[in-house]
Amino acid sequence: MKTLSIELKKCKRSSVIPIMLVIAVFGALYALVNFAFRKESLLSLPLPPMDILLTQLYGVIITLNLFGVVVAACLIYSIENTGGAMKKMYTLPVKVTGIYNGKIIIMTVLLALCYVIQYGILAVIGKMYLPENTFELGTLICYGLYSFITSLPALAFMLFVSSRSSNMWITLGIGVIGFFSGMATAFMGSALFLLNPFMLMLRPAVASGAVIENNVLIISIIETAVFVISGLICTKFLRYE
Repeated sequence: MKTLSIELKKCKRSSVIPIMLVIAVFGALYALVNFAFRKESLLSLPLPPMDILLTQLYGVIITLNLFGVVVAACLIYSIENTGGAMKKMYTLPVKVTGIYNGKIIIMTVLLALCYVIQYGILAVIGKMYLPENTFELGTLICYGLYSFITSLPALAFMLFVSSRSSNMWITLGIGVIGFFSGMATAFMGSALFLLNPFMLMLRPAVASGAVIENNVLIISIIETAVFVISGLICTKFLRYE
């Protein structure tokens, strides 16, 4: 708990928490304003109202969330990398894996908060603008959980990269490449492309309907576990030179 408290203070100093909160609020406001101005054209689409609500606004929201994750990953180890602090920690009575665990917990909670705020606004939009008796709160909650879980592999991967690279520009470059690779393969049907964590995060944004794909869900959980465990192992046994 003490380590988590310290990590929380470091995240505040490195602006990770404000960045994620701004992303959450901006994404929510975008959804509200966009639907308010385009409700007639959106509701005229040949799709069920809930599919329109959950898929037609999600593209920009998930793009904002993804860039928020990338930028936060670049900054979250900035304090440790200043003056070679991470190298010195291996000589101190400090659990370096605790640092990694703390950052994972904080970033996961922040990302979850983003989805709570954004899907909360989608719930408000649904109650306000969807035709009567077409808004389904249960469907929105399930799809929100699905979207959050498919975002975790990209989050875990970016934290893994950030933990192993002292140069934030390398982390940023990998994040940008990952984003474009996810965009390039998001519409491809091959299951092989699902190994790309960025494609998993973008998957709900390119879906034609609010359908939960079980194979995507399972792969997301497995990839998240792999990246988290890999990060813990590397942090513990591979010291910085």
